[in-house]
Amino acid sequence: MTPSYMRALLALGLSLALAGAVSGCASQKEKQADEAEMAAAHAQESAAKAEAAAAKALEASAAAAQAADRAAQAVREATKEMDRVSERLEQMQKEREQEEAEEHPRHHRGAAPKKTSSSEKPSAEKASAKTAEAKASAPSPSPAASPAN
Repeated sequence: MTPSYMRALLALGLSLALAGAVSGCASQKEKQADEAEMAAAHAQESAAKAEAAAAKALEASAAAAQAADRAAQAVREATKEMDRVSERLEQMQKEREQEEAEEHPRHHRGAAPKKTSSSEKPSAEKASAKTAEAKASAPSPSPAASPAN
């Protein structure tokens, strides 16, 4: 074999080896590009799922806020009703005590029997004292029943 023939074979071998290496590199780069593309698609899909979950959470939060508003309104209305009932019970208690006092003046609150003429009327001072006494003896509404507003 002649040296020029050997050189040609060597050059051919090197060219083939270089072509194989370049194609191997290109194949590797292509594989990496495909993997990167798949990862990007997966990330985009995950982002879309996260966005949908966030939208659902926002809707649930809004619904919970509306339910809390309705519950607060119901509590305010119940408190008002309890106040009305309490006032009515106090009024009924006062009326009952007045009726008992009129029916049984001797036994009312341990008062001593008084001899008064039919033309005498109790003074306004005595009437207001009875009212204050009735308020003091009547059960006061619980603090929870009073509105927080």
